[in-house]
Amino acid sequence: MNHLFKTIAARLPFNVQHELKRCYFRSLIAKNKFVTNEPEFQQLDSMISAGDWVIDIGANIGHYTKRFSDIVGASGRVFAFEPVVATFCLLTENARGFKCKNVTLLNVAASENTAETGVSIPQFDTGLMNYYQARLTKDSNSDVKAMTLSLDSLNINNKISLVKIDAEGHEKSVIRGMTKLIENCHPTLIVETSDYDLIAELNSFGYKHERLEGSPNIIFKYLN
Repeated sequence: MNHLFKTIAARLPFNVQHELKRCYFRSLIAKNKFVTNEPEFQQLDSMISAGDWVIDIGANIGHYTKRFSDIVGASGRVFAFEPVVATFCLLTENARGFKCKNVTLLNVAASENTAETGVSIPQFDTGLMNYYQARLTKDSNSDVKAMTLSLDSLNINNKISLVKIDAEGHEKSVIRGMTKLIENCHPTLIVETSDYDLIAELNSFGYKHERLEGSPNIIFKYLN
């Protein structure tokens, strides 16, 4: 039935699809059911605390963004990056329903430099666009465009406690654009990756890593 509903929804005008999603997500937020089943999601309160500053790279519709916002509270700050405009609009709508107004939303992709790039968005077999797996591409003919910038270029003047990175294969560029931040703040990193070169690169910064059972992510913690 769920598959049938999604197949029908794929035939609806984009603005109708957007409104259905907006109402659904706001309902989940109101019921405190706006969560993900990734195992580290339930352990975030052991990684950050009230007053911390956090960065969410590849925020999508804001599951992690909301959890970060709730934990760091009014005295903390969350920066959420989401380059795909359609997804960013939903993220913005969702953030309006968050308890704390401590989130800064950026409609850009984190990378190692400032540029314009294409975005590739696959489809589910239902015909709906799979925004969860949207990825940056060098294809100059891409219909969807995004701006990129490095985290270091923002010159954030507060200690960053944690950075979550879900960049669909663009993780190396994200890391190379935040080397000053890593050296200055040594934040905990949650990275969706299986790239051994990237793991080795982060280990060289003084991090140890672990992957929780059943998780697509690796948690990197700095060794003092």
